[in-house]
Amino acid sequence: MSHLDKYFQLPRNIEVSSIYIDESGSRNSRGGFFVIGFVKVRDPAFLSRKVRAVRQRHGFYREIHFAQISKRNLEFYFDLVETLAAENVRVGGSVYDSHGSFNSGMETWQQQAEMATRLVVGNVNRGELVNVFLDLVQTPAGQTVAQLVKTETNRRLKTRGVLEAYDVDSRATDLVQLADVVASSINFERRKTSLDGGGTPKARVAARLRRALELDSFDDVQRGKVNILTFQNKS
Repeated sequence: MSHLDKYFQLPRNIEVSSIYIDESGSRNSRGGFFVIGFVKVRDPAFLSRKVRAVRQRHGFYREIHFAQISKRNLEFYFDLVETLAAENVRVGGSVYDSHGSFNSGMETWQQQAEMATRLVVGNVNRGELVNVFLDLVQTPAGQTVAQLVKTETNRRLKTRGVLEAYDVDSRATDLVQLADVVASSINFERRKTSLDGGGTPKARVAARLRRALELDSFDDVQRGKVNILTFQNKS
């Protein structure tokens, strides 16, 4: 090993994780919730292989998307969320009011970048390095959510905690699709009423994920594998 190779080698005790982010909900004057969900994992290749095995068992090769849950694919989603909860991951999300948390003076993509930045800052351990993968959001030419999240997160952490951030098409990235299921499950249970019941396919998948994570609800929590936080203030 040359002197330069040794100089640029990371210490063995440095932890490197990947954070996959997707959202549930939209900017909506009628209210409701907007959830930025995430899956954080140390070994994304291993988790991806586990997801592929679940797909193969059920013959399910379409996009994993909470909105598409039905009676026909219910067993696949049960298997999927139980597999996720059993792995060495951290999951959760940031919950916002879909009207009150958005500032009329800012573009929606900028506010989504701010929300994602807050989430990453709150889920990076001291001394840890992360790569961040965000579901693609439309932005003006020359602007990217990923670059803004990387720059702002590192500025707030006062480190190079985010090695790189990427805007990716969720249709091509299973682990971003898992973040959709997490975000949407939180959103679904937050907004459901007693009239919704618990028997619909979506309700059953959200409840299965919650129970697999050993939670009584998707209220704010920071325990074990789960970190969920509600933000009250505007971005």
